[in-house]
Amino acid sequence: MAIANYFLNYHKLVLTQILSGKTGLYNHQKDALIAIYQKARSGRLSPPHREAAFILAGVGTGKTLIQAIAPFLLAPWMQGSTALFLSDNCTLRSRFLRDFPTNKQGCPLYDQWLLYKLNILLPGIPPPKIVELDAANFNSYAFTLHEADMLVGNRQFVVNMVQRGDIEPNTIGALIVDEAHFSAAPSYQAIAHYFSNALLTYFTGSKFRSDSQPLPYVNYQEVLEWDALGNTIVRYAPETDYQFTVQDAWKLDPPPIKRLTIYEAHSEAFLVEEDGVEVAYDPETFFAKAEADKPWFRQLILANSFSLPVLKKAVQILRDKRQHTKQPHCLIVRALNIPHVHRVKKLLEENFPLLDGRVGMVHSERDNYDLTGRPSEILQKFYDGEIWALVHCGMIGVGFDHKWASVSCCLGIFKTLSPAEQEWGRIIRKVPGEPPGRLVSLEHPNWGVVVTHSCLSIYGLFEKFILGVESDTIKELPSTPKLPTTVTAEYEAGETVLTLSNASILKPGDTLQLSVPVEPRAVVSPRFNLLEELGQSSEKLAVREASGSYDIDEDLEATTTTLQPPSLTETNKTPQLPWQAEADAISTHLSLVKGLRTVNVEVEEVLDSSTVQISPLWLDLPAGVEVKRSPAVRPLPDVNFHSHVNLDWLVLVDNQLVSIQDYKKRNLLASKGLSLDENGEITASGVPLRQTMPEAVYEIFLKGLETELEKIEVELPHATTAVARLDKEKMAVQEEYGTSIKRLIHQQILQQRRLVPDGVDGDSLVRHPVQLLQEAISRVEAKGRNAYFKSNQQFLHAAVFGHIKETTGRQFAEHNLSQFDEALQLARIYLAELSEQLRWR
Repeated sequence: MAIANYFLNYHKLVLTQILSGKTGLYNHQKDALIAIYQKARSGRLSPPHREAAFILAGVGTGKTLIQAIAPFLLAPWMQGSTALFLSDNCTLRSRFLRDFPTNKQGCPLYDQWLLYKLNILLPGIPPPKIVELDAANFNSYAFTLHEADMLVGNRQFVVNMVQRGDIEPNTIGALIVDEAHFSAAPSYQAIAHYFSNALLTYFTGSKFRSDSQPLPYVNYQEVLEWDALGNTIVRYAPETDYQFTVQDAWKLDPPPIKRLTIYEAHSEAFLVEEDGVEVAYDPETFFAKAEADKPWFRQLILANSFSLPVLKKAVQILRDKRQHTKQPHCLIVRALNIPHVHRVKKLLEENFPLLDGRVGMVHSERDNYDLTGRPSEILQKFYDGEIWALVHCGMIGVGFDHKWASVSCCLGIFKTLSPAEQEWGRIIRKVPGEPPGRLVSLEHPNWGVVVTHSCLSIYGLFEKFILGVESDTIKELPSTPKLPTTVTAEYEAGETVLTLSNASILKPGDTLQLSVPVEPRAVVSPRFNLLEELGQSSEKLAVREASGSYDIDEDLEATTTTLQPPSLTETNKTPQLPWQAEADAISTHLSLVKGLRTVNVEVEEVLDSSTVQISPLWLDLPAGVEVKRSPAVRPLPDVNFHSHVNLDWLVLVDNQLVSIQDYKKRNLLASKGLSLDENGEITASGVPLRQTMPEAVYEIFLKGLETELEKIEVELPHATTAVARLDKEKMAVQEEYGTSIKRLIHQQILQQRRLVPDGVDGDSLVRHPVQLLQEAISRVEAKGRNAYFKSNQQFLHAAVFGHIKETTGRQFAEHNLSQFDEALQLARIYLAELSEQLRWR
């Protein structure tokens, strides 16, 4: 576990930067971060309630940066000190790390870090320590995990680490999940359960799951839908704490993403050959048969004659866009299946000279990304601009990111919005150039174009995507019953704090309904008893039906039914009339209603997970009163902020917060050979300047100094030696020491011709080993392996590194930064002894 919580150290500073508007964040990014902060502050993220902060941010709207800032705002409620950023695949993991570029030694390139470029972190603040959970090199830096502030991993590898117990669960204070619409999968749930104390934040760019499974730790709300017959259906949709969709992004001026348009082909008729006979279908008949006979329709759209006109228009738009913008725009084609992918690739290369040799196919996982997140050769050529068109059949989705993809040709079938949203999200990222205007321009760099045919019925989905639809709904909620909220501590009239069993579900502005017991009165009415009432009456009662009601008529003796109560002295049993049970139930309910009083309480602030601040009540509340929530809108007070008084800014310099004005003053004085002492006095060579100048001259000097301070701009320093990527630093040091040992072998042994006459590529040492080398061979054979070495160089490397492993008990990759010096010293001693043996051979 890290010694201190890095995020907590700078929590107040980052929060102040965001709230004061001094950052370069978009408004929607600030609002999302504040929503996360408020939910954490309410206690709803913390165990035992443990909800997830659920943020929906569309493609290209800066979701990754929100994720990176979130731990700074969650820090006061994090039980562990490390934040784990969980991606669905290696590609997304690598994309996240692109926002934190470093040199080979792991030191940050500050001018490329958005945290510093956008003034979230000020110059002088050390960067967080980051470790990428990469399976390829994990053994080299596994022991650096406890030093990391940020761990970045993909779901497949992290779930393996969880199963092995490689990470202590209590060290993780926040679990930041990207593409959280996948979080219903068992692997995600296993990870969230393992890190049971971690605060959960979910991020997604999609509202939809293809399997309609509920997301764990997310609240759902009822949504009324209607079936084809108009019957009402109750469904459930996830509640986001904040959402900013691509549709919201398009409303900004200018939008931070490309705008999209669709270019759809229409046919007056469809000529189809069936059993050797050509049949002309009008659109209505064609669509009806396509709906009824899916295999027939699929067979038709696979035809080259169907695809070619659509491809021709897509290629034309691509060519015009590249010629007009002089930018490397490219095309993505969605085919129906793998055979269709091959046919479309052939069509593009044979019919469009522009694309000859510039078309790639992706139709299997092998053509996508490997387990470490590296793109395949095809994708790499696409990113590098060697390939202009990429054909696939559903393999380009989450994780694929290429901003120059600007044209999408759809020749497949989309049944739901989810795959369509993924497809069009690939061509939505903004590129350099003018922002998109309101008027459609196919040649504009920031207008993405979807090309298709009307018979594929894509326009309806595209329209939903452009206009925006509500969240995907599900039939049933996950079975996580909420415990009732009750008052747990007695409340005395006039107090402003109410203690509850669970305040995490509340927010400012909520109205609480409390059923408060009323003290019984001193004099109460006797309990109603139907038997006694009937026994007290000596009159004959007649009951007759009149117009559906029952009236009592004392004059109709002939039609009366006399009710005589039985004598209570004749029997030991208490007689029970038919209506007595109902009368007793009504009496009991009335007593209960009279004994309770409904009180409405307004929540002014949620102080923590068990206390809320309220408007004072003028009655006492006993413990145990049940609380119900009813949402209420609280009108904002009519106030206006005018200005700050004596506003100043502090910056971290040499791990201390100092006033920017003082920092500028110190730099200006240093340029003049002066300095400030502990009392703020200006000194020259340790002597206060005030003592060396007449008072009037000193005052003039101070005024001149203030004038200069207003004009100068001081560049605030970064921590130049800070290491941000512990894993990169470890790999760099490991490589450096490994190279040093190999250099020693070459210089002390292989370059010495009198010791090794046949040099590097010979095998004299292999054929005639001296004692130390014979021990190296025995060491290998003792492990049951064949001690075969093809050259002197290979033999010496195996001998030296084998000796280091045997002496230290560690693989070379398992040395930490402080242990490599020991390894280098062991190599020097070993080579000196080996040189001596070779000399006397």
